[in-house]
Amino acid sequence: MPPGRPPRGRQPLEMLIGILGFFTFIAFLAAVVPIVRGEPSVTASLVLLACVVLLGGVVVLHRRT
Repeated sequence: MPPGRPPRGRQPLEMLIGILGFFTFIAFLAAVVPIVRGEPSVTASLVLLACVVLLGGVVVLHRRT
Protein backbone atom coordinates (compact mmCIF):
# COMPACT_ATOMS: atom_id res chain seq x y z
CA MET A 1 0.00 0.00 0.00
CA PRO A 2 1.44 3.42 -0.93
CA PRO A 3 2.30 5.71 1.97
CA GLY A 4 -0.27 8.38 2.73
CA ARG A 5 -3.29 6.25 1.78
CA PRO A 6 -5.54 5.17 4.63
CA PRO A 7 -6.21 1.47 5.12
CA ARG A 8 -9.19 0.20 3.14
CA GLY A 9 -11.29 -0.41 6.26
CA ARG A 10 -11.14 3.26 7.27
CA GLN A 11 -12.42 4.68 4.00
CA PRO A 12 -16.13 3.98 4.68
CA LEU A 13 -15.81 5.65 8.09
CA GLU A 14 -14.15 8.69 6.55
CA MET A 15 -16.92 8.91 3.99
CA LEU A 16 -19.53 8.67 6.75
CA ILE A 17 -17.72 11.42 8.69
CA GLY A 18 -17.91 13.65 5.62
CA ILE A 19 -21.60 13.00 5.05
CA LEU A 20 -22.47 13.48 8.74
CA GLY A 21 -20.32 16.62 8.84
CA PHE A 22 -22.25 18.09 5.93
CA PHE A 23 -25.63 17.30 7.49
CA THR A 24 -24.44 18.59 10.87
CA PHE A 25 -23.52 21.90 9.25
CA ILE A 26 -26.92 22.11 7.54
CA ALA A 27 -28.66 21.26 10.83
CA PHE A 28 -26.59 23.96 12.54
CA LEU A 29 -27.79 26.53 10.03
CA ALA A 30 -31.37 25.30 10.37
CA ALA A 31 -31.13 25.71 14.15
CA VAL A 32 -29.38 29.09 14.21
CA VAL A 33 -31.55 30.94 11.70
CA PRO A 34 -34.80 30.62 13.71
CA ILE A 35 -32.98 31.53 16.92
CA VAL A 36 -31.67 34.71 15.32
CA ARG A 37 -35.17 35.52 14.08
CA GLY A 38 -36.58 35.02 17.56
CA GLU A 39 -38.64 31.95 16.69
CA PRO A 40 -38.69 28.74 18.75
CA SER A 41 -36.76 25.87 17.16
CA VAL A 42 -36.81 22.90 19.49
CA THR A 43 -37.04 20.38 16.65
CA ALA A 44 -34.11 21.89 14.78
CA SER A 45 -32.06 21.95 17.97
CA LEU A 46 -32.81 18.28 18.67
CA VAL A 47 -31.87 17.32 15.11
CA LEU A 48 -28.61 19.23 15.54
CA LEU A 49 -27.95 17.43 18.82
CA ALA A 50 -28.55 14.05 17.17
CA CYS A 51 -26.20 14.92 14.29
CA VAL A 52 -23.45 16.06 16.65
CA VAL A 53 -23.77 12.90 18.77
CA LEU A 54 -23.66 10.66 15.69
CA LEU A 55 -20.70 12.56 14.24
CA GLY A 56 -18.83 12.37 17.54
CA GLY A 57 -19.47 8.64 17.80
CA VAL A 58 -18.19 7.97 14.28
CA VAL A 59 -15.07 10.10 14.90
CA VAL A 60 -14.31 8.13 18.08
CA LEU A 61 -14.83 4.88 16.19
CA HIS A 62 -12.55 6.13 13.41
CA ARG A 63 -9.78 6.95 15.90
CA ARG A 64 -9.98 3.46 17.40
CA THR A 65 -9.49 1.72 14.05
